[in-house]
Amino acid sequence: MQPGAIMDKKVTPMLKQYQEIKKQYPGTLLFFRLGDFYELFYDDAILGAKELDITLTARHRERGQPIPMCGVPHHAITGYVAKLIRKGYRVALCDQVEDPTASTKLVKRDVVRVITPGTAIESQLLEAGENNYLAAIFGYEGATGASFLDVSTGEFWATEFTGESAWQKILEQLEAFSVREILYPPSLEPFVRPSTAEPSTELTETGIDRDVAKATTILD
Repeated sequence: MQPGAIMDKKVTPMLKQYQEIKKQYPGTLLFFRLGDFYELFYDDAILGAKELDITLTARHRERGQPIPMCGVPHHAITGYVAKLIRKGYRVALCDQVEDPTASTKLVKRDVVRVITPGTAIESQLLEAGENNYLAAIFGYEGATGASFLDVSTGEFWATEFTGESAWQKILEQLEAFSVREILYPPSLEPFVRPSTAEPSTELTETGIDRDVAKATTILD
C-alpha cells in the first residue's frame, strides 16, 4: 500500500484543511499536528498503524462513515519518522504555524518539512558510522550521469559513462555508494524501476537542468 488518502466530501473544517494540504504532498505520509499529537488520517493511518505497530482508531464513527486515524506524541515524532524512512517511506510534517491559544478560528497549518530516506540529517534518523547518499541520475547525448550527495556530511561525487555498458556501470556505482534514495527523470523510468530496489522519486524533465549542473560542477 502506498501513502494516500481516501477523501470525503462532507468533512469538518479541520479535515478539509488536512485534505487540501495532503493533495499538495502526494506520495508522503502526512503527519498532521493536532495539539500534543501528530495524526495520520485515511489510507495514511492504515499504513502508518501497520508499519509503526500503533493502534488504528477512527473519527466520526457516530456518523456512519468512520475516518481511519492514528497518532503519536509530538515529542516522540523523530523516532517514528526514523522507523518510516528506514523502510523507504517519505514523510511530511504539517505543523501549527500560529499560536492555537490566540486564534478563535481554525488554526493555520502548513508543511514545515518533508523528510525522505536520502535527505535525513538528524543523527536519530541515520545509521551510525554510515553515509546516507541521495543519488540523481540523468541521461543525455548518449551518456548517462550520476551524482551522489550525503546531505548530512556535505560529501558529493559525480560521474558519467558512455557506450553500451553505461547503464550497468551506473548500477554498479549505485551499489558501491549504498544509496538510500534515487532521483531520476521520466525518460529513465523504464531503466530505474526494474533495476533498483532503493526508494526512488521521478522528477519532471525540467527538474534536472543539465546546463545549471554543468556550470556548477567540475567533473574530473
